[in-house]
Amino acid sequence: MMAILLIGSACVVAETTPRSSLQLLSEPIGGRGAALSGALSAVTDDQSAIHANPALVSLLASKDFVLAHHSTIAGIRQLQSGWAYGTGRVGIGLSLGINTAGGFETRTGPTSSPIGTFNLFELNAAMNYGQRITPSLSGGLTARFLHEDLEADRASGFGLDAGLAYTPTNSQVTFGGSILNLGKMEALDQVASPLPREIRIGAALNHDRFLLSSDVRFPRFGSTGVLVGGEFTPFPVLTVRAGYQTGHDTRSVSYGVGLKRKNWRIDYAFVPSDLGLEDSHRVSIGIR
Repeated sequence: MMAILLIGSACVVAETTPRSSLQLLSEPIGGRGAALSGALSAVTDDQSAIHANPALVSLLASKDFVLAHHSTIAGIRQLQSGWAYGTGRVGIGLSLGINTAGGFETRTGPTSSPIGTFNLFELNAAMNYGQRITPSLSGGLTARFLHEDLEADRASGFGLDAGLAYTPTNSQVTFGGSILNLGKMEALDQVASPLPREIRIGAALNHDRFLLSSDVRFPRFGSTGVLVGGEFTPFPVLTVRAGYQTGHDTRSVSYGVGLKRKNWRIDYAFVPSDLGLEDSHRVSIGIR
C-alpha cells in the first residue's frame, strides 16, 4: 500500500486523475498532440488522434506510423508507437504504449533509510477499427489490453473506447465525440485500480496552412477541462504550435514545432509545469 501511495504522488504531474493508476491512458501521444494541449478528438489527419477518438481512423487516406518518447518527473518514461491505415472510408489501427519508472524508495513509516526500492511498469496494447456510417458520419471502436506491475504486485484488465466524427459536406470543420477507457482492471495489492474514464466532445477547423482545435473533457475523476490548440504552417517544412488547457493540476500552456520532409516528420512539444516541478519534453517521429 505504501508503494502505491508513493507512485501515485510521483505520477501526479503526468495525470489529472491521481486516483487512477494507469498514466498512459490519459496522456496525448506524440509531440503534436501535446503541443495542441491534447485537443485531438476532431483532428482527422494524424494517427495519434485515434487515442482521443477511435472514429478518426476511418478518415485517414493513407498509412501513418508514429513513434513517441516522453520523459517527465522522477525518471518516468513513456514510449508509445502506433500504426494506422485508412482508405477515407474504412480504417484500422494498432498501438503499443509502455510506461516505466525505477528507483522509487519503499518505506513503512518515516525513516532515514528506505527498506528497498521498487519499479513501475505499465503496458497498453490496442486495436482500432473505424468506418463511415454515412458520407458525413463515421464511427469507431478501440479495444485495449492493459497490464500494470508495481513492486511485487500485478494487475491486468481491458479497456474500450468508442467515438463518432461528423464532417458536414464541403466543410473544413469536423466535430468529434468519444467515451474513453470503459472497462475494468484487477485489484492491485487488494486496492481497486479504476480506469480514467472520460467523455470528450470537440471540433476542429483544418485549413491548408492552419489548424484550430478544441475539446471539452469530462473525466471520471478531477475537474472538467477545456482544451484548445492551434498550429500554423508558414512553410511546407515547418509548423509551429501552441495550446492551452484548464482542469489539469500541473500544466496549462504548451508549445511545439514540427519539421517535415517528404514522408517523414519530427514533432517536438514543450509543456512547462505550473507548480515548479520538472517541465515535460516530448518528441515523436512520424512516417506517412
